[in-house]
Amino acid sequence: MYYRLKLSYSLRGWSRTPWVLVKRTENRIRYLKQEEFQTLLLCDGSTDLEKEYMSDEMKQVLHRYEAENVVEPCLQEKELAADQYYRYYDNPFVQSVLWSVTGYCNFRCRHCYMDAPEGKLGELSHQQAMDLIRQMAGCGVLCVDITGGEPLVRKDFWQLIDAIQSYQMTVGQIYTNGYLLTEDVLGEFEKRNLRPEFVISFDGVGWHDWMRGVRGAEEAAIGALRICESWKFPTSVELCIHKGSLDALPKTVELLAGMGVSRLRVGTIARTELWKKNSEGNAMDFQTYIQAMIDYIPRFFQAGMPMEVTLAGVIRLHKKSREFSVIPMRYQGTKECENRFLCKAARYTCYITPEGRLLPCMPMTACKEQGLFPLIPDIGLQNGLKDSFYSKIVNSRVKDLLAVNEMCASCEYKYDCGGGCRASALEQTGDLMGSVKDQCMLWKAGYVVKIQKAAEMSGSCYG
Repeated sequence: MYYRLKLSYSLRGWSRTPWVLVKRTENRIRYLKQEEFQTLLLCDGSTDLEKEYMSDEMKQVLHRYEAENVVEPCLQEKELAADQYYRYYDNPFVQSVLWSVTGYCNFRCRHCYMDAPEGKLGELSHQQAMDLIRQMAGCGVLCVDITGGEPLVRKDFWQLIDAIQSYQMTVGQIYTNGYLLTEDVLGEFEKRNLRPEFVISFDGVGWHDWMRGVRGAEEAAIGALRICESWKFPTSVELCIHKGSLDALPKTVELLAGMGVSRLRVGTIARTELWKKNSEGNAMDFQTYIQAMIDYIPRFFQAGMPMEVTLAGVIRLHKKSREFSVIPMRYQGTKECENRFLCKAARYTCYITPEGRLLPCMPMTACKEQGLFPLIPDIGLQNGLKDSFYSKIVNSRVKDLLAVNEMCASCEYKYDCGGGCRASALEQTGDLMGSVKDQCMLWKAGYVVKIQKAAEMSGSCYG
């Protein structure tokens, strides 16, 4: 009796993550135990399982995966498709890459750390971009999220999308200002059987044009969201909030929820030189931002919890649910925290800048010290993932921070916060192992407790 993987499944492995089942075309993954992997490895359509030794546990695994429609029996040999056979990548597992395909943009945003209208970070040539896509596939990347600048201004945009698809990588999200997002664009995605989530910038009712430096930007963003809704493309929104737009937040949430937007992320504005020059009195300090977000929590519950809202650095609030997650509470307050990675998110995703620099995350683009990180055209993506300043940072543990940062090591909250965001540390101190003063303030001034109490009380009153 022969068994084979169903056509929609492939076996993959990476260093330190050797046994993974991948479900095409969504590229969802399932981590496997050794017995599961060994069993599925035999399901190649060419191995007669009646002649192979299989333990009772392996037999149970086989029947379970048959019941789950992952494998199927066949009466005679029937080989797998080439992509289904096990492939091992000699680099750490990176499930998704966020790639700025261009540093250019059609807007003149007041805060842009890329200086996007002038494109100070440029963009890779067509040949370089195609080679980068090939390298992503060669490292086993499963998903490529696209951002900019404004990605839709890139002339070879569709060639890049086609190349990504040709390697069976999926396009999960596209970050855009929405100005160029038309029905024709959505039609091109439908032709390719792709339905990415469009993450559209929208900085508050009545404020978006001012923030983005283009008349009609707000109308265009709303129009893009409505088009996506009518075509049933998923959408989410990122909102940069400032002192002037605080009062517009409840009305903005109501508007977006009414257009089918699934998620909203509200964040402070990066302290770029451009924002310092162009804020016109609307800049606010972190403490003001935190208090304003705490004040908004009851209004979210009172409005009926209409959508998922993340108040960056503060709390995640869920649609139609009293459940919430206090963001600064990263760990459980025990010594076990020391062995956790400094940044959990950066373990399985990375960011590539317009000129091809490999960073743990996009916010590090705003830091002067980004030059410490490798340029992929110089050393290659696989080398960057395996042996570079990048790999050193993403593999660092909380204990590594505590060993060199006396302030964090002596803090009573160290096993709750784990030191905070490294991009923030780099921005505020110029030191990747520095202390994050905003995170310190949240704990030491009692704001974490205030955030939790505000959510608990609001949920009780309005949930």
